[in-house]
Amino acid sequence: MLKMMAEDGTNGRTHRDSKAIPGPVPAELMPTPPSTAAQNLSEWIVENPNVNSGGVVILRDREAVAVYWKGTPPAELQSLAAAQAVPVIFHASRYSLADLDPVARQVLADHRDVVSSTGPNRDYSGVSVTLWSTAPVEATMADLNAESDVPILFWKVADPVDLTGNATHTS
Repeated sequence: MLKMMAEDGTNGRTHRDSKAIPGPVPAELMPTPPSTAAQNLSEWIVENPNVNSGGVVILRDREAVAVYWKGTPPAELQSLAAAQAVPVIFHASRYSLADLDPVARQVLADHRDVVSSTGPNRDYSGVSVTLWSTAPVEATMADLNAESDVPILFWKVADPVDLTGNATHTS
């Protein structure tokens, strides 16, 4: 799902009232038809939990929205998608967010020495990982895939920047 993070750091399952800001709004902050459609679909998915839900992605190059779903999406979600101002494309995904999220969390918990971040792959085909710059990429990916029932996909090498001054990773 368009993993929306709320201002309070929650996973988007809580709603905060927004306050109007006086004056003009920069054009890049104005809602677009694809962002409005993605928001509508994401809110429906949050309000109607389903173990088969994947996610919502804005396809900027096509001015469309993609919804990833394991199996057949509910009729109500399909109706909502049809009512949007932009095309909504449903993609069958091999895994759901419910399938991938626990795997992503476990990979990170078990491999903090080489994995700096994890999450469901954009198309819900597996778990994407970001590795520390000190990790041997090929060997690490082989080990991670040998341990997992779902595909573990290499995303990139990146060392997170510690903004707190409390470094937790040692090379």
